[in-house]
Amino acid sequence: MPESAWAADAEARGRGRVEVFNTTRPGGLDGWTMDAAQYELVRAHVLDTVDDLAGPDGSVLLRDVVATAQERYATHPLFPGGRLRNHCTYTEVDLEARCEIERVPGSSPQRIRRWTGDAPPREAGGQAGTETPTPPRVSAP
Repeated sequence: MPESAWAADAEARGRGRVEVFNTTRPGGLDGWTMDAAQYELVRAHVLDTVDDLAGPDGSVLLRDVVATAQERYATHPLFPGGRLRNHCTYTEVDLEARCEIERVPGSSPQRIRRWTGDAPPREAGGQAGTETPTPPRVSAP
């Protein structure tokens, strides 16, 4: 991710928002932000679900991640409309760009797993060379 994307994310976080990263977009930004509390809840859900439901290859179906989010958080006050599909999809793309998860190449339907590549030069939300703390496990209300 370009440094400008990280700077935009830091500025957005100062306002209680998170810049949604996307490696396929110019400058690495999707062009919109997400409420920080919503983002952190969905981020923790995606990572926890990968850890909890992964098969022997360490991957899980993306549709299962979305379905469990919908079941757990449909009535959560952070999601008054009750729909989480887009939140999950955009957060998943963002987590790929931050090198926290990756798509399993050639999988259909789409599967995701924890990042298996080399350590990225900059971790999610942190400064270059610092480690991102493991997110707390989040329970449904």
